[in-house]
Amino acid sequence: MNSNYSKFSHPKISDEIKSSVQSQLLEDISIYDNGGIYERLEGEFKKKFSVENAIAVNSGTTALFSMFYGAGISKGDEVIVPGYTFFATCAPLHQLGAELKFADCGDNGNVDPKAVEALITTKTKAVVITHMWGIPCDMDELMDICIRHNLLLLEDSSHAHGATWDGKMIGSFSDGSAWSFQGKKILTSGEGGFFATKHRRMYERAVLVGHFNKRAKKEVHNEDLKDFAITGTGLNLRMHPLGAAVVMPQMAHFDQMMKEKRETALLMKKGIEAIDGLKVVRIPEKADPAWYVLPVMFDENKFTVGLHKFVEKLNELGAVEADIPGSTCPLNGYFLFHSPHKISQDYAEKVRVEKKNFENGIKFHNSMFKLDVWYGEERFNFIDNYLSIINSVAELYRK
Repeated sequence: MNSNYSKFSHPKISDEIKSSVQSQLLEDISIYDNGGIYERLEGEFKKKFSVENAIAVNSGTTALFSMFYGAGISKGDEVIVPGYTFFATCAPLHQLGAELKFADCGDNGNVDPKAVEALITTKTKAVVITHMWGIPCDMDELMDICIRHNLLLLEDSSHAHGATWDGKMIGSFSDGSAWSFQGKKILTSGEGGFFATKHRRMYERAVLVGHFNKRAKKEVHNEDLKDFAITGTGLNLRMHPLGAAVVMPQMAHFDQMMKEKRETALLMKKGIEAIDGLKVVRIPEKADPAWYVLPVMFDENKFTVGLHKFVEKLNELGAVEADIPGSTCPLNGYFLFHSPHKISQDYAEKVRVEKKNFENGIKFHNSMFKLDVWYGEERFNFIDNYLSIINSVAELYRK
């Protein structure tokens, strides 16, 4: 067990990133249109992620809000959302007065298409999905459901930078997608995010909601929207130019990072699944995950201790990145989702949240821990160290 390979540093603040930020400091620290570093970064993003219209914003939550506002979701609309996700996936919908319907997950933590279809009513406007931990949802079934019922399919791709489904980039073929570029994400600007869509009108509404005046005057052309170009709708949601400068150099190394993370995940999966009682969650056949993290299922019937004690021991022996997610969990316990009336006038009373829509999510959450997925020259040292620790803890607590 080697303490040098316990804690991985991401992002790596390279000389390239330092130089990029320094250059941006001298070039411009406030940009009012879509020029300069925004134009360069968004251009690179569109190429990498195969998207038509993309906009850099100040957080992943803002990207989600931009997407929901862009889609025209409003009071009276029902939106089907994952019951198991990070709360920011659906929290911004409360700013628009939408009614949330929670769909349970399947065996791998991703939303179950059958649970989605069962919730559709005449009021349903959109289906929101999260590619949990970087593993793509079942896009074929979800696309089919949305096409048949004439619904928008909107993705939270915050964990899934570079993931693909059937060879197509996640975020490129649905109605809209939001990515977080927060500090721990695969690509990171420290704080930041991206929204992309193939629909020009949805994009122009997203520009209006947070990128008023010079940018909006350039990009908003819809007849009923362009009168609002100078003022926008009242918000400023731009990514900071220095944040853009942090992420810009990472774009050049992104493909290599993806390749290395996939290699790490494969080796970790092989090592972990040699241990009776542990397995990596199911990967759909057409999915090539981004491996934001490695989600591991724990079978308590195979060990003398529960999940928390098992992970505590991993941490104690040096596998400090083994972690049981906290705030990413079944959403039925959060006040925001059963009592939005306490903070928003759009809701008259407490919302009835059905426990049955969270049963698989609760079971999944209580059986899963996650590991980092390393890249770079030292990744093999981390793999060896962590597999050694996991094996010794599994032996220690073997039934």
